[in-house]
Amino acid sequence: MKAFRYNPSMAATRTPLRERFEFERRRSAFLSFLLGAGTGIIVTDTWLSHWFGVVGGFAVGGVAYGLVYGFETLMWRRDHRG
Repeated sequence: MKAFRYNPSMAATRTPLRERFEFERRRSAFLSFLLGAGTGIIVTDTWLSHWFGVVGGFAVGGVAYGLVYGFETLMWRRDHRG
């Protein structure tokens, strides 16, 4: 039985469009996290408790990150079929 050897030519190559999309998807999701975290800290600190301010902000930021990342992925797959 032969051992599998990695061959770089067999690796899936990414197009420049795909590379740009990957970069922009992460950038958009990160900026959404920052906006969500800032909003979440203010809202949680104001209306719930000052003890939950940062934790609530990170939770809201994480949800915002996940939503944007998921939406961008869904749109890429819908438009590019894969």
